Amino acid sequence: MASTEAPVDLKSIFLEMVRAASVAPSPDNNQPWRFQLTDKGLAVFLDASRSLPSDVMSMFDMTALGAATENALIAAAEHGFSSNVVWKPNELRDEAAHQAIAELRLSPGGTPDPLFSAINTRCTCRKPYSDSPLAPEVLRQLNLSCKPFPDIQIDWLTTRDEKKKFGKLLATTDSLRFQHRPFHEELFKQLRFQKTEVESTNDGLDVRTLELPFGVATALRCLSSWSVMNLVHQLRMTSLLTIPSMVSVQKSGAIAILSVPEPSMEAFFTGGRAIERFWLAGASLGLSMHPLGSLPIFLLQPDPRPEFRSAIEKARRGVHTLFPQLGERVIQLGMRVGFSDPPSERSRRRAPDDVMVGKQTT
Repeated sequence: MASTEAPVDLKSIFLEMVRAASVAPSPDNNQPWRFQLTDKGLAVFLDASRSLPSDVMSMFDMTALGAATENALIAAAEHGFSSNVVWKPNELRDEAAHQAIAELRLSPGGTPDPLFSAINTRCTCRKPYSDSPLAPEVLRQLNLSCKPFPDIQIDWLTTRDEKKKFGKLLATTDSLRFQHRPFHEELFKQLRFQKTEVESTNDGLDVRTLELPFGVATALRCLSSWSVMNLVHQLRMTSLLTIPSMVSVQKSGAIAILSVPEPSMEAFFTGGRAIERFWLAGASLGLSMHPLGSLPIFLLQPDPRPEFRSAIEKARRGVHTLFPQLGERVIQLGMRVGFSDPPSERSRRRAPDDVMVGKQTT
């Protein structure tokens, strides 16, 4: 008797995987990914043209690609497929010389993941959060979300004093992004001040997502000029620019620090997968989250500029005082966690067609 089951349309499933991958988080919403259908599954590429100059060892790019990959895996499971992630840098290349990071190879038998429904609700929220401590059960659920990745460690700051100290450390490294001209230019290259620009690029940081008080966005735009920013430094007013992040850390239920055992691209990729599961679990619990990247990226600097060394060393000592259990581990990302109102705006993403490259056989 002929089977009445409809044939599986693998191409449509691959496109659903790409769609899910495309809404993953990325540094300053740079979306450094490309995807390619292969005979075995879906290849994931780093689009280095979108990398940020401050991204040491591609840590944040790998975080983004790992998060995108995890979303794609979850989407495949929703359609009854399991996926094996094959780490294979430099083995796959297309005509644009994007670097292949991994390939997702599908096989029948996947079980739907309860985090699937959170893929489209997960987002960054920069609003003030309730500073009430998170319930132990909430922390337990978030810790369990990373259980599939035993190399990933989550450490928490939950007391008011701990959050205050961490906020000061974050302010120290935040200030460095304003003081170095290439980092300053990188930041303002990613900012989108006009709605038309947001809609035409579908990437970058829409200033509406920054939750700035009325009039502050206009003042921020004035600082896009390096001469104006340099004047701020000369007047010793740079610390004023770091107050919002310092206050936001204190207005959180908790601070999570996610770390990996070593500073390698593969470790950061795996860490990105874990970070996405952590974030999706938070979204499913109704939590808001806000990634804190300046501290990890400056601590990773192999040879800091001479004028930054004392600040970075101060931050490093402070981190190890707050987190003595870290040892030699590498912080991949900090995260504000708590309950808040939903964000006023959400970042846009490029369409699946914009992140696909031609088919390649492997």
